[in-house]
Amino acid sequence: MKSRNSRDRAVPEFRGIRKIGGAASVFCDEAGFTGNNLLDSAQEVFVFAGVAMPGERAIEVVERTRRDFRLQGKELKGSRMLKTEAGRRAITAMLEGCAEQARLVSHLKKFALACKFFEYIFEPALAEQNSLFYSVGFHLFIGNLMFALLRTRDESAEVIFGEFSTFMREGKLEALEKIFPQPGNVEWTSNPLAAISLFAMTNRAALQSERERTHSATVLNWILDLTTTSLFSVLRYWGEVYDEIDVFCDKSKPLETEIDILKNMVGRRDHIRMQMFGKDTQFTFNLIREPSLVDSKDYAGVQIADVFSSAVASAWQKNYWQQADSTEKRWLDITLQCHLEDNVWPDLEKINLKTRSGFVNATILLELAQRSLKKENLFREMPEFIAICNLGFQDFLRTNRKQRRLK
Repeated sequence: MKSRNSRDRAVPEFRGIRKIGGAASVFCDEAGFTGNNLLDSAQEVFVFAGVAMPGERAIEVVERTRRDFRLQGKELKGSRMLKTEAGRRAITAMLEGCAEQARLVSHLKKFALACKFFEYIFEPALAEQNSLFYSVGFHLFIGNLMFALLRTRDESAEVIFGEFSTFMREGKLEALEKIFPQPGNVEWTSNPLAAISLFAMTNRAALQSERERTHSATVLNWILDLTTTSLFSVLRYWGEVYDEIDVFCDKSKPLETEIDILKNMVGRRDHIRMQMFGKDTQFTFNLIREPSLVDSKDYAGVQIADVFSSAVASAWQKNYWQQADSTEKRWLDITLQCHLEDNVWPDLEKINLKTRSGFVNATILLELAQRSLKKENLFREMPEFIAICNLGFQDFLRTNRKQRRLK
């Protein structure tokens, strides 16, 4: 998802996959980890890196970098290298030398939380025909709308996100109920935030049931964390480039908890493709064995992944606030080719009512809120309703232009 706001440098579009075949080692690490706290203002960007190269080559790269730039310490640490001029020069050299072998997924964490809001508030009630809503970008509309409300410091949006985070971490229904308006006290037809809250209120049984069905107490500890989903994105990419991959990840608590979900990918040679968020993608990949959770000081490849993730996370965060210097902007340019399509960044054009998608999805939101309030079927004749919205877009624009002229 690309941000079109002037202060946000757009994450590039994914450039496709070139099949190589054979086996490869993939080394992974992340930067910006704050667990379930996606509202941490000190670390607003999360980056996950996967570097595919032979272990011997990784050792050569690390040893040469330490020697050429006279870096101290037993291992390369991106966070430490960012603090010195020699470290920053070493980062530039490593990014230039290894960009072809690195792939990244980056997230603006506040927007990632906004997207989680759709996933856990809307998805349970719409699951029966969710493809219909994904196909028109309704999930992007809701995510960008919630993000925009957060960024404008709308106090009610801050409360909603805080209570939503509490609900997802602790499972307390009382936390979720705090986001609901009192029936009859809020004009939801002219307030999108109120319409979202109304939808959540009237469909809370479905989302509570889904949460209880799919999440164990252990998983809930990291339910909002981005690590596992990012790892999956990186492995899906390298699994399509190579026939089989051997994966090494820096130890992390979320991966220690959730690594078992990758057991089904060991020795898997079939290629299952599926629609995910409206896109056709390969879902499976072939692991030589379960991913190894290792100490980075013993694996040069993991150190390289750490440098990539740390440098890019720092550069994106500073660029977001228009504080990036020339070196950091260069890092972003070097790594343009590394970004996958699963980046989670806002595109505020998605909520622009002067665009067809913005108008259609705003109308869908109001329709869903109204049907929920009246306890009507959420799906009956919805494709026809969406078609009518599309046909009515030009009339909406004409009416708006006439109203502006009258003013």
